[in-house]
Amino acid sequence: MNQDLDFLKKIQRKEQSKKRLLIDTSIVSNNAFYNKLTKNDWFNSSKIVASFLSIKSEISTDALNQYLLSLGKILCLPIIENNKEILIFKRYCTGDELKKGKFGVKEPVNSQTYLPDIIFVPCLAFDENGFRLGYGGGYYDKSIANLYSIKHKFISIGLAYEEQKVKNVVHDDLDQKLNYILTEKQLYNIL
Repeated sequence: MNQDLDFLKKIQRKEQSKKRLLIDTSIVSNNAFYNKLTKNDWFNSSKIVASFLSIKSEISTDALNQYLLSLGKILCLPIIENNKEILIFKRYCTGDELKKGKFGVKEPVNSQTYLPDIIFVPCLAFDENGFRLGYGGGYYDKSIANLYSIKHKFISIGLAYEEQKVKNVVHDDLDQKLNYILTEKQLYNIL
């Protein structure tokens, strides 16, 4: 990666991490936030949905994950297996055993792997062009690129607070655009 872009990403990541700490998280306290999804045929027809377990000051996915399960969706969580750079997605049901994985993120134990119809992606920041800023490991970008390379059809949705929107996310050719961004205000349709 270009050193200047890498430096700009680090600055934006630091700024957005501080900014996210100041967001009032109570604005996402019920399923009304997620009901925006059910207005879309692609969401209603999807069976396998990859979400995540929130860490740090990420938007909480507790209600989302319960909502997905209540709709009868197969809920999967990302796993970093054998220190590979591509995520795999394993089924998770409420109460299933979890273990600490890389970066301290909890992962399902001994469950089946799936290719998701929808992937929810955490964001430090996003722009209306569909680019997101993550923590810098590139796991989601590499995983999305891999799914495209095997011709798997899926929809990617960034999950963020409206206050995380920026004019432009610093990005390079390896950064993958998302199809949608879901905030408490709206569902941004990107692609």
